[in-house]
Amino acid sequence: MTDKKQLWEPIEIGVDCTLNLRLGPLNLLIHRGEQEWHMAYENDLPDESRFDLSVSPGSFPQSRNWTRWMVPESIDRIQLAPRLPDRPVIVRPEMPMCLMPRQSALFFVGIPVWLSVSFGTELSDAGEVPAMKLSNSWFGSVTGGELCYALKTTAKLRQSDLLFHPHRTVFPLEIRNASDEKLNFERLCLRVQYLNIYQGATRMWTGRGRVSYRGEEIWSRIVYAQKAPEFDEAGHLLGGAREPARRGVLLKTFDNLKHLADF
Repeated sequence: MTDKKQLWEPIEIGVDCTLNLRLGPLNLLIHRGEQEWHMAYENDLPDESRFDLSVSPGSFPQSRNWTRWMVPESIDRIQLAPRLPDRPVIVRPEMPMCLMPRQSALFFVGIPVWLSVSFGTELSDAGEVPAMKLSNSWFGSVTGGELCYALKTTAKLRQSDLLFHPHRTVFPLEIRNASDEKLNFERLCLRVQYLNIYQGATRMWTGRGRVSYRGEEIWSRIVYAQKAPEFDEAGHLLGGAREPARRGVLLKTFDNLKHLADF
C-alpha cells in the first residue's frame, strides 16, 4: 500500500495471514488465526520517513512478544485510527526562544500519534500502540505538577519547511506576546488530549491552538480549536479528542514562568 490515506480504512486480513505496518519508527505486526488474533510491535526504528503496509500469508515469528485476543471467527478485518498521546506533551524546541513585546508567531509542531486498533465494527478500541517511544517528564512544581511526555521539536515557522513524517500530526500553534516584556521560554506544555486529528492532502493535522501571554504576573490564555485548520485541505476527521475541551480550568503552560493557561 502506498496511499497513506488507505491506512485509516478497514483492512481485511485472511486466516493465517499477517499485517505488517511500517510507520516511521513503528513496526506493527497483526496476525489472524482461526479464533484468535495476535499483535506485536517495536517503535524505536531509526527511519522516521518510512511508510509501508502489506498483508501476507504465513505463520507469525514466535520470537516476538505477542499480545493475544480471542475474537469471533466471523471477524475478518481491523480498523486503525490515529490518536494523540494519553498525557500532556512537553514541547522543547532545539534552542531557547524569545518572542519580543507585542509580537506573535505561528509554529508548526509535529506530534507523534498513537494507533488505536479495533477488530471489525463490534470490538472497538481493543488496544493502542504508540508510533514513537516518548520519554517521561515532569511539568510544574514538585507538589503541583503533572506527569507528561517529552518531545524535542524544531517548531517550524513555515509550512513549506515541514518534513514528511507519516507517524506525526502537525499542530499549528500561535503564540502571542501581548505584554510589554520579552517572552523567553524553553518548554511549553500542550494538553493534546483536547485536539482532534484531521486528514489533509499530504499529512495529518490537528486543530489550531493559540496562546496569549500578558506578562509574568498575569495569566496566559490558551485555546484549542475544535475544527480543522486552514492548511493542506485538511477537513476529514480521522480521530476525535480524548477529552472534551474544558473551560475555567487553570493550568500552567510555560516552563519556569508564573503564568497559567485558561481553556
